[in-house]
Amino acid sequence: QTYFVGKLNDISHSLGKGKEFEALECERDEGIHGGGVRYEARDESVFDRASVNVSQVHYDEDETKKLSSATAISTIIHPTNPHAPSMHMHISWTQMRDGEGYWRIMGDLNPTLKNDVFQRDFEMALDRTADEYYEEGAVQGDRYFNIPVLNRTRGISHFYLENFNTGDFEADRIFAFKMGKAIIDAYIGITLQALQYYVGYTA
Repeated sequence: QTYFVGKLNDISHSLGKGKEFEALECERDEGIHGGGVRYEARDESVFDRASVNVSQVHYDEDETKKLSSATAISTIIHPTNPHAPSMHMHISWTQMRDGEGYWRIMGDLNPTLKNDVFQRDFEMALDRTADEYYEEGAVQGDRYFNIPVLNRTRGISHFYLENFNTGDFEADRIFAFKMGKAIIDAYIGITLQALQYYVGYTA
């Protein structure tokens, strides 16, 4: 969260009005059963809407739930410039009451104006990092983001791993971290290119 917000703030300082994201804290049952921090964009010259959220929920005292806890980082970034694509990312660890657990790793690129170079850059970054899991993530992503009534998918590039658990928690945690960083770095690079190249546009 800190890494991504820092990168987004850098964009605001270099290409916008320098208004940094603002942190908003929330608590669930006064923090007993979770809470989190949401960073919201304040530089409307760069971001129409954007937030980077980290949150936790705990159900330790609710025995009706199979779920014990869930911890997630989730982001929604919608730039003001239509040449800069929107992006969504969600990475979470869900801990079950029986001690089992799984990761959910998701990232998608959703442009207003399609750009083949940006799509290629995003997908190549995910492919390099996901390695043997890329094909599975791409297939799940296309299925997850499919909109049957419109006969199309949301966005142009999708990656989604559900119930990801190889049995090695530490290796999976490192993989989830690397995937998050790859998504962030690829998106920051794409956004910088878009904002620097497409300076003038018709809203």
